[in-house]
Amino acid sequence: MKRQGTPSATLISELAGVSKSTVSRALAGNPSISEATRKRILKIAAEVGYEPNAMASSLVTMKSGVLGFVIASMENPFYQEHIERIARLSAEAGHQLMLFQVSATGDLLDVVPAMARYRLRGAIVIASVNSSDKALEQCHRHGIPVVLINRLANDGHTSSVLCNNEAGARVMARYLIEGGHRRIAVLSGREGSIVNRDRLIGLRAVLAEHGLTEVAELKGEFIFDKAYQVTRDYLKARPDVDAIFAVSDLMACGAMDAARDEGIRVPQDLSIVGFDGIRPASWPAYRLTTVEQPAEEMLKRAIELAARPDTGDVPSAEVVYINGRLKIRASARKPAAS
Repeated sequence: MKRQGTPSATLISELAGVSKSTVSRALAGNPSISEATRKRILKIAAEVGYEPNAMASSLVTMKSGVLGFVIASMENPFYQEHIERIARLSAEAGHQLMLFQVSATGDLLDVVPAMARYRLRGAIVIASVNSSDKALEQCHRHGIPVVLINRLANDGHTSSVLCNNEAGARVMARYLIEGGHRRIAVLSGREGSIVNRDRLIGLRAVLAEHGLTEVAELKGEFIFDKAYQVTRDYLKARPDVDAIFAVSDLMACGAMDAARDEGIRVPQDLSIVGFDGIRPASWPAYRLTTVEQPAEEMLKRAIELAARPDTGDVPSAEVVYINGRLKIRASARKPAAS
C-alpha cells in the first residue's frame, strides 16, 4: 500500500472504510469489533507505520494501557527475580510496566492514588504487600483490576494466582518420609501469611499420616538471619533432628549455613529442604532440594487477568492455582532405590 499522509487513526479509518471510533476500538482490542475487521485495521496500521499515542488514548478510554507491579520487602530473592520476569513477560505481551513500592509496614492503599493518576489498565500485587480490604475497594472504584500473587481476597472482584503451596508441601513431606526421615522440624515464616499457612498444612498432614504429630516449629519469619539463628540454637539443643523443612528457600539457605557452623554435615547428618526455587538455591554452596514455584506460568496468567479487554462490564474474580515441581538436588538424603 502506498503511504498517504501522516499516519493517524483518521488516515486508517479512511483507508479501511470504517469510522474512527471503530479504528480506536480495534486497536484497543475491544471484543465488540469482529476478528476480521480488527486484523484488517491492524494490517493497515502496520503498513502506514501508525503508532498510537498512549497518553492520548488514555484520555478517551480512561486507561493508559500500563500495568502496575506492586512490591514491598525485597529481601527474598524470589521477589527480586519476579521483577525481571514480569518486565520481560509484559513486554512480550505488548504491555508497558510501571513499578510501585510499598514500605515494609505500609499498605497497597499508599500507592492507590498514584496508580489512579496513571490510569493503569491493571495491577499485579506480590504476596509481601499488605493489601487491605479498603485498598482493594479503592482500586475497584478507580476501575483498576487487581491480581494478587500467592494471596486471596474475598471481595468478589480481586483475582488471585497462587502456587498450589499445600500440594507442593505434601510432595516434599512424602519425599522426606521416603528418605527415612522421622525426626523432622519445620522452619516457618510469618504468621498471617497464606503461603506459610498452606505449606505448614500440607507438611503436617502428610507427617500425621505417618504418625509424626510432634513437629518442632522454628520461627524464621522468612528472614535469612533469623532462620540462621533459630536453626543454630535448635541444633545445639536437638542434635538428633534428621531433617528440616523450611517453608522458603531463603530460610533453608540460612539453616544450611547454621548447620555447617555447628559442624553438622548436610545431607549426611541432616537433610534440609526448601520451597520457592530461587536462583541461589541452585548454587554449589547450597544445591538445595526444593519445590519450585511455577513463577513464569503464574506471572503470565496474572498479566492475562490484569490486562483483560475492557468490555464495559466488571470482570469476575478468578482464583488460579498452579502446581509447583519437586527439584531434587543434594541437600537431602534420597529415598532408597526401589
